[in-house]
Amino acid sequence: MVARIAPWEPDGVVYRRAAMQWNRCARVVAVVVSSLLIAAVVAGCGLGGSSPAGPLVTVEMRGGECVNGPCGSTVILERDGRVHQAAKPPNDLGTVPLDQVAAIDTAIKLTDFAQLRTHPFTGECPTAYDGQELVYEFSAPTGVERIASCEVEIDLGAPLFVAVANALGAYIPLPLT
Repeated sequence: MVARIAPWEPDGVVYRRAAMQWNRCARVVAVVVSSLLIAAVVAGCGLGGSSPAGPLVTVEMRGGECVNGPCGSTVILERDGRVHQAAKPPNDLGTVPLDQVAAIDTAIKLTDFAQLRTHPFTGECPTAYDGQELVYEFSAPTGVERIASCEVEIDLGAPLFVAVANALGAYIPLPLT
């Protein structure tokens, strides 16, 4: 297509080609490339359903009486299988096999935490008589899910708690069914 231009153009050019028009193929390529870039940015920011950061599971035992006051300890399972206490270093306890870590991760993803919380704990918390409360924190895709034994009646036979007891039983005394 040829377009007429103003007479004041240099070199006495009277006509020139029209501005380039994007054809349909170029538009499709631009949309695909921009979609891929957006997907890469979303995945890089962790918004695309990837595993959340931080430990996979934290189990806190609190309450009871020890020589120097109330008892308690916190054991942390990292995503790479490392197990350590929350106390000051050196605090490494050992390593959980990756297949057990994967089993816990899968159980967390399949657990309906809202359903777990529908069974409130109605008894007297063991901390009232020198016992201990267990507080689990699970790193779920939706965020950290906290389940405390003095707030929720924990079903120790549920796959999630069985997987945690199997993996961490050597490091912290967890009840079994």
